[in-house]
Formats: sequence, structure tokens, C-alpha cells
Amino acid sequence: MVLNLRPKCANPSCAASFEWLSGGRLFRFRRNHVEPGSARELESGPSGQNQVGHFWLCEHCSTIYKLDYAPGRGVVILPLWPALPAGKTDMQLPPP
Repeated sequence: MVLNLRPKCANPSCAASFEWLSGGRLFRFRRNHVEPGSARELESGPSGQNQVGHFWLCEHCSTIYKLDYAPGRGVVILPLWPALPAGKTDMQLPPP
């Protein structure tokens, strides 16, 4: 059995392997993310005890997507730019 020990792009549909010199963007999130000021923050102990998870988007994916933390969902991949609203169909070009 062969294990893939090399990290890959955080985009599930991308198979790019992490290479130190290949570019991209690195993200860090707490594995047990706690909202600031919550009761769970006090239970988690000193900030040094929280583990940090590292996620990487390859050079291509990092131009399209970003990673963010969503409460209740964990780390999610989001488009870098939100969808543009549909254009008006009744627009007219000004006369020349």
C-alpha cells in the first residue's frame, strides 16, 4: 500500500501537489476554532494549546478561490469574487 504523504491543493477538484517553489497561497486556521469572547474560548485553555491547521491552494486555484472559516461548517472554499449581477437587457448604447 502506498500512502500519499505530500499535501495537495485544498480544492477538492484539483490534484496539484504541494511543491515549495510552485507558488500558491497558504492559509492557517485553528483546528478547534472558537469564536472570540465565547464560553468555549475560556474552556480551550491558553492560546498556545490550540492546534493550527495549514491549508494550501495551488497557484491556479488561488487566483479563483479563497479559504475561510464558517462557524458550524469549518474551513470552506469560496470564490474570490462574488458572482456579478445579471446585466439589464433593455440597455441601449448611446448614439455615435
